[in-house]
Amino acid sequence: MLFNSLEFAVFLIAVLIGHFWLIPRSAVRGRKIFLLAASYLFYASWNPFFSLLLAFSTGVDYSMGLALGGAASSARRRLYVSTSLVANLGLLGFYKYGFFVTEGAFALSGRTLAPGDLPWLEVALPVGISFYTFQSLSYTLDVYRRVQAPTRSLLDFALYVSFFPQLVAGPIVRAKELLGQLAGPRTSTPEDFELGLARVATGLVKKVLLADTIGVFVDAVFLDPGAYGGVEVALAIYGFAFQIFFDFAGYCDIAIGVARMLGVQLPENFDRPYRSLNVREFWRRWHITLSTWLRDYLYVSLGGNRKGAARTLTNLFATMLLGGLWHGAGWGFVLWGAYHGVLLGIHRVWRGPNAAPPRLPAWLRVVVTFHLVCVGWILFRSPTLESAGELVSRLGSTEFYGGLAFVQAAVALGIAAVVHVATGSRQLTDWLVARSAWLQGVVYAAVAWALYFMSGRTGEFIYFQF
Repeated sequence: MLFNSLEFAVFLIAVLIGHFWLIPRSAVRGRKIFLLAASYLFYASWNPFFSLLLAFSTGVDYSMGLALGGAASSARRRLYVSTSLVANLGLLGFYKYGFFVTEGAFALSGRTLAPGDLPWLEVALPVGISFYTFQSLSYTLDVYRRVQAPTRSLLDFALYVSFFPQLVAGPIVRAKELLGQLAGPRTSTPEDFELGLARVATGLVKKVLLADTIGVFVDAVFLDPGAYGGVEVALAIYGFAFQIFFDFAGYCDIAIGVARMLGVQLPENFDRPYRSLNVREFWRRWHITLSTWLRDYLYVSLGGNRKGAARTLTNLFATMLLGGLWHGAGWGFVLWGAYHGVLLGIHRVWRGPNAAPPRLPAWLRVVVTFHLVCVGWILFRSPTLESAGELVSRLGSTEFYGGLAFVQAAVALGIAAVVHVATGSRQLTDWLVARSAWLQGVVYAAVAWALYFMSGRTGEFIYFQF
């Protein structure tokens, strides 16, 4: 059930009517049960079996949270948090990395793993498993660190893990940010609904009109780079940078907007990342909830910057390497994470505590940072390392084929760049809600028409595969 589908629109209307109009405001528990059932129905629309995995993670972390709350000895506390880690990461590892690891082991032994040899490993990746396992696991880790009190309500915790607006692609929300909002009675004001609807509309525009229009050309070039010239390959590289941003940021806008309609506020996940002055700033602006998760639960756990310069650089590299692997079981993702780990290490050494301020003008630092990020996107997007090499080699080609898809992508990319530079996550929403009711109606009608017109060309969100 995609956000950019008529099916989801009908589902959302039914949820809003059932939650706010059919169930009395005083029936707090009834509203929670209804919203939990809706969330599981939403998730089961991909595959009913996936709901059992979601329930498994929920049950494990709820139980371990209670156990940690009542445990006094350090040994027992380590046992309980280890159980949560093994269960969550084991589930994630089997479904996401089982075939990748086994294939690598076969290659090291000189054997080739052919399709069908291990059918029990060739299973569908449960949508959103990387997101909800991190969200559920963060609760147990916070309880273990004594920064979060364990909840005794299974209903509240299950709703926190499965809350459908951000279930399959984030933002990754901590218990302290969301659990309390879902646990108590909630109301949705007319302002909440207006802001939420505007945020959904802007998210759909980003996804359908910008990301998907650019994506038609990007997908074709990355699939067969040898069929295109240097100008077209360059457009595809820049295009993917903006395609993935507007695709993912559009999803988050819709998630934040839908949650706001339900009286819940989710954290922002992007802050104009391509305006960053350096790579460190980029990671403070890109996929913010994942970046902070990796920082707080991985980088800090490895020692952070507390054990000397060499260990700090090692911790940075390891964090980004695992962050790349989090995105998918492939060498492109691994190398992408390693690449960013090296860039962050270089930046940290270059910008040491006694370093003088950089003399480069701000605009040049932004341009350099953007191009460094684009180099990484080549590894991230290319289906194989060989195709990544071929793509780069085609940059020197003087051939040019053009075509309608090229023109459409170039126009959409130009609009996307202007929108990204000129507006933040909420500026478009704030501008829209400040307009008159009739103008808002015109905008929403135009968005609805565009969705209908693009219905055959729009597809899944990129981050669904992670």
